[in-house]
Amino acid sequence: MYSLSRNRRHLRRTCNERGIGIKLLIVDDENLTRTGLMNTIDWMDLGIDQVYTAVDGTDGLRMASAHHPDIVLSDVRMPRMDGIEMMNRIHAAAPDTVFIFMSGYSDKEYLKAAIRLQAVSYVEKPLNLDEVRRTVLEAVERSDSIRRSRSAETLSDSVQAAHLAACLTVPYRSIKESVTELSQNYCRKYGSADLFHAAFTMLLQCDERKELPPDFLQKTTQLLHDRIRPAHMHVISTEKRPNLFVFHVFRKDDFSTTTIRSAADALSQLVPEDYPYFIAAGSIVSGIQKLYASYSSAVVLLQHCFFREAGTVLISGIPDDGSHVSGGEEKIQHEAEALEDALRNADRQAAKASCDSLYDTLFLNEDLMERSVQTFYYRIAAFIEDLRRKKQLQDHVSDGGDILENFRSCFTFPELHQLLTAYVNRYLDDVENYVPENSSVYLIRSYIGSHYDDPLLSTKEIAEYARLSASYACTVFKSETGQTLNQYLTEFRMERAKELLSDPRNNISEVAARVGYNDSNYFGKAFKKYTGFSPSDYRENRTRLS
Repeated sequence: MYSLSRNRRHLRRTCNERGIGIKLLIVDDENLTRTGLMNTIDWMDLGIDQVYTAVDGTDGLRMASAHHPDIVLSDVRMPRMDGIEMMNRIHAAAPDTVFIFMSGYSDKEYLKAAIRLQAVSYVEKPLNLDEVRRTVLEAVERSDSIRRSRSAETLSDSVQAAHLAACLTVPYRSIKESVTELSQNYCRKYGSADLFHAAFTMLLQCDERKELPPDFLQKTTQLLHDRIRPAHMHVISTEKRPNLFVFHVFRKDDFSTTTIRSAADALSQLVPEDYPYFIAAGSIVSGIQKLYASYSSAVVLLQHCFFREAGTVLISGIPDDGSHVSGGEEKIQHEAEALEDALRNADRQAAKASCDSLYDTLFLNEDLMERSVQTFYYRIAAFIEDLRRKKQLQDHVSDGGDILENFRSCFTFPELHQLLTAYVNRYLDDVENYVPENSSVYLIRSYIGSHYDDPLLSTKEIAEYARLSASYACTVFKSETGQTLNQYLTEFRMERAKELLSDPRNNISEVAARVGYNDSNYFGKAFKKYTGFSPSDYRENRTRLS
């Protein structure tokens, strides 16, 4: 009894850890046997949490098809369909099902001959409940062992499939031997040597600013495979770089426009809500050795996706809903020069017209690259910051490097253009609301903006830059701004620190050094005094709210 109890505890713990629920089906034409087993044995204590019953083999086959039991406890001789025939038919669809037969003494030799060497247990009638418990517990252990073995096989298959998918993103000639072996293994698993008769590659790019679940690719691949299998399609996948996923789709028959569209639509439905994404499906090829060509064409299409709205799906050879727009760098430069003229003259109407024209030129554009347009827009934003300095306007951002980061983090061109428009409007608003600042105060602000990261920055050094004495510099700054010079310096540093802390890649000691504090503990006290939060608490709250 001690061994039985120990096994029960082990199985309950194992099932709880794995989130596994063992299902049992009782099949017997005698109602007294079925109800007696159901009511007298504590099945949960044996690691079984769902129990079903059936009145004969035919009913048992129907219940097995509906509920997929792990273990079947069945009588041998029953009307309509006996237990042996039911077992053979269930095993044909679910070979991992564990069987226990209940048989009278006279059935024993028949039972042994019928099951032939299959791993099937049996208990004799009339039933001894302790024997039933022991036999069922053994069956639960066997079922759990089968599951673990299948899980290990699945993991191995998944690793090989991912490796094959990664190999197919480089030219075939350089990885021919690896691809040949891996693809042959895959084809053997599915019993066909011609699975890659027709193939194409889909790329899924998600916004890197949104963190996907760690098992996103594994679950998405399995769900996609389940959805496209009715059309006899297979899929293998890999992650090319963070948030860029590769799906190679293939089958023995030719693809049609409808089947490709259905695969792309199925993939788009698996992306979590509120996650911006693009999907690009490359050209159809014949044979695994040509799949790199499909991958390459998908990469080109993915570049075009940037100039469209998030959620765009582009398929090689199938025109999208938007019309293609042409516009080379010369045309873009002309539009930018018109915008710069409007900004120099603070002409809001002309600036809006130039921004609109720039958008019309670039939206749906297929002649330019994403990175070149991001850099181009950054230059316009940098031009605006230069105008701000010349007009003695407060900078929109404190570090030009952040402007570039902001523009390069945009997932779509419409988002990029919206960011530039915000820079333009903010600048024009500030020009309209500008009240000329005292030239000495401007020089002081300017010097602090360029040297705030220097821990040795002093009032004397700042005053010398403004060509004032230290005492007079403090007096002028206080009278013009309402703040002491030291208060302004601290505020400037703390606001910059808040910006840096919003990026989890910056550790707190680095942030302290970048805003002029040699001692990170002293920085922490100063930051808490200014914001009411420690740097770590501020970052945690900011992350939770974003």
